[in-house]
Amino acid sequence: MTILLNPKKHKRYYPDEKSKEIMLKTIEFFENKGRAKIKEDDREGVWYSDFLEFQKNNKIFAHLLTPSQYGEDDNYRWDTWRICEFNEILAFYGLSYWYTWQVSILGLGPIWMSKNEKAKEKAAKL
Repeated sequence: MTILLNPKKHKRYYPDEKSKEIMLKTIEFFENKGRAKIKEDDREGVWYSDFLEFQKNNKIFAHLLTPSQYGEDDNYRWDTWRICEFNEILAFYGLSYWYTWQVSILGLGPIWMSKNEKAKEKAAKL
């Protein structure tokens, strides 16, 4: 059983294909970017628009942070296991990437826990 993330030997169990696809695509994004570029961008304070565009194009935040009843299909769900797995991947590559993700969770959590259906429907569409 592998406990620590090793992107070069990533062989974790995933309960469904979409979760696996999201995690592997994310690892691939960062591995293609390369450690040197990630570190350089961090040191220089470069805004990570490439990552934001990647997650937007692949609807990653939407898939992982939308409860199933508000998602477009069964692959959309708020699932603590998937959230923790994605946390680990982002934190491995850099806290700036993780920060955007965490702020999104903190913003969406209260909406999903509320009784405000209009707000939930609006958040799901965004």
